[in-house]
Amino acid sequence: MKKDISSLHVPHNKHTAACVPVRIETPAEVILPMNMHSGHVAEPIVTVGEHVYVGQLIAREEGRFSSPVHASVSGTVSKIEPIPTANGGEVTAIYIESDGKMEADPNLKPPVFNGCEEFLQAVRESGVVGLGGAAFPAWAKLNEATNPDYKVDTVLINAAECEPYITSDHQMMLYHTNLIADGIEYLRTHMSEYLGDAKYMICIEKNKPDAIKVLKETFAGKDYVVVHELNAIYPQGAKQVMLYNATGRVAIAGKRFPSFGALIINVSSLAKIAEYLNTGMPLVERIVTVDGPAVKTPMNLIAPIGSPISYLVEQAGGLSCEPGKVLIGGPMLGAAVASMDEPSKKATNSLLFLTEKEAKIYEPTACIRCGRCIAACPMLLAPAKLDACVRADD
Repeated sequence: MKKDISSLHVPHNKHTAACVPVRIETPAEVILPMNMHSGHVAEPIVTVGEHVYVGQLIAREEGRFSSPVHASVSGTVSKIEPIPTANGGEVTAIYIESDGKMEADPNLKPPVFNGCEEFLQAVRESGVVGLGGAAFPAWAKLNEATNPDYKVDTVLINAAECEPYITSDHQMMLYHTNLIADGIEYLRTHMSEYLGDAKYMICIEKNKPDAIKVLKETFAGKDYVVVHELNAIYPQGAKQVMLYNATGRVAIAGKRFPSFGALIINVSSLAKIAEYLNTGMPLVERIVTVDGPAVKTPMNLIAPIGSPISYLVEQAGGLSCEPGKVLIGGPMLGAAVASMDEPSKKATNSLLFLTEKEAKIYEPTACIRCGRCIAACPMLLAPAKLDACVRADD
């Protein structure tokens, strides 16, 4: 029997698994960076003083693998200026002072498309990126399946959500299953030339029995959809790990994912694509898990993209103590923020507030070559050998 290649068990800490997402009060201001996706930064097309509506295009995609940015609140563009980035650089951001009305762009309407090319263009205009954290433009990922060198027979819908604390995808599956179903039908209908009779595997960890139940009920009788239950181990959501644990196929370094006969897309990304195609409203808000030992009331919030971190934690009842570290994302792969004034972004699925105790970085100790790191590594790396190579400048 094939065994999972990951053997790392981490505490789940899914404290908000039963927390129905709550829509926050509109923030006074949102800050929308132009790099909320992997690839080239977007280019602002609005000016200071201009009035904008929810869903209005305010920055066009620029260059290869870019993604447009849309206003997440209605109001006035107050500033367009650089803000610091995590890597020490700067990126342009558009500040919008909210008028509190949340008026939608009157020009919004569901896109009309025929055939795969127009479908992918519609996905491109939605502004949807990988919402699990990678933020790769969704249209570019789907477009890879059109390469004649590849034959995709499996679409992996990544619903693992293996990072501790985070439950935003979980909530999407519980309360917006219809959008997930619509997303699958859009792919089957408009990419049939390339996906053909592909199997759609919703890959979900076994620690979400309520979502598994809802998904199985939704897709009962649809033999092209499989709700594939995976062991709750880390990093089950990594694409290479999921590919192997769901299909037995091995991802080879240096090759594009569709060359293994599979596409992979985050479950919330798929739902947001469907929402845009159904309504014409692009990606302007998302579910964000706010949790951690320093949070008074862990919650799932529905928040406009660009909401300040300080405002989001305030909406969750505030902090119980001074945080030792604040992370966007989970404790394993999340990025620490330098200021609570930083905004949430498209791929912000979680805000995690750690106390000084949890944020402590332990001093490294000498390697005794026990092999435990090799046994735990889901990528089958040998850290002790890598360390030796680094020290030898190899």
